[in-house]
Amino acid sequence: MSQSKSRNGSGSGVTHSGVIPIHDSMEIREGDSLPEINKRIEMLGEKIDILGSQISELKVAFEELSRLKEFLPLNIRVVEVRETTVEEAKREILEYCDKHKGEIFYPDDVADELGLDLKITVEATEELMKEGKVEEVK
Repeated sequence: MSQSKSRNGSGSGVTHSGVIPIHDSMEIREGDSLPEINKRIEMLGEKIDILGSQISELKVAFEELSRLKEFLPLNIRVVEVRETTVEEAKREILEYCDKHKGEIFYPDDVADELGLDLKITVEATEELMKEGKVEEVK
């Protein structure tokens, strides 16, 4: 696709490769001659052809992506979240830390792993940091 450019440098719309914006100079105005109107109609017809071609290309690309997505692995996990208090979550997070000494972990990973609510996990982790029991990695 080629980059299109405005003839007079002004107009409306956003240009992108192969997309030709419709400029104010293409509007049909009262008093325009028949040759001017025919030229504008011809130009609009060309733009419609270009857009039709681009739509066809996009359809082909979309179909290809649709075919490819069935080969892509899906990393979807269903996590059952159980209700717990912040104190219980703190205890479980500390146990998790003991089992994973030296590893870096994030509250969302811990919440998923332990089946904890993310909000509770973040709150518990913040309290543990204030108490000096876990450290924030920067």
